[in-house]
Amino acid sequence: MHHLRCLLANIVWEYLDSMNKDKNWEYVTNYKKSVRGSLIKGVLENIPSESFEIIAESINDTMKGESGIYALYDNQKLYYVGLAKNLKSRVKKHRKDRHAKKWNKFSIYIIKKTKFLKDVETILLRVIDPKGNKVKGKIPKLKSLQKVLINETKKAELEAKRMRQEARAAEKEARAAEKEAKDLRTALKSTRKKDSRKKVAKTRRKKW
Repeated sequence: MHHLRCLLANIVWEYLDSMNKDKNWEYVTNYKKSVRGSLIKGVLENIPSESFEIIAESINDTMKGESGIYALYDNQKLYYVGLAKNLKSRVKKHRKDRHAKKWNKFSIYIIKKTKFLKDVETILLRVIDPKGNKVKGKIPKLKSLQKVLINETKKAELEAKRMRQEARAAEKEARAAEKEAKDLRTALKSTRKKDSRKKVAKTRRKKW
């Protein structure tokens, strides 16, 4: 059994080392002072869940007491996203709760400024909508923004209604004008026919 655990430990370390060479695994504790890295202070990505047993001490040194966002994966497919003030404790807990056996890899993103954690989690949940998350994050001002949009759509609807009413009124006037022109044309034709009959009758009288 001891030999097997040593063998697994070597496999995991080789896996982590290969990820580090490929720049797929990264852990950073001291970012240079710049805009980039002012929020995220460390990253661990695509780490096998067995690491909690095989390299428990290293995981403890790396994650204990760190706050941030974590993601659970079923192989390469994202399963769950969450936040925690103690990443190591929270991720380890998910190995025994309702999420147990539904994931086999995890990633963590260390964020020291805990006041931003909920907002970051909310954005991720609303954009990605992971399978394991039952509740989406709530955005406090979302309703007020929706109210603005609703008011604007009401204005657009009223404007369209006004334009439609004006179009109907214009169409009604056009029809009235068309009728007047038609009536006038009919009257003119009738007068022309009468004049024509008079001329014919006058001509006949002259012949007689």
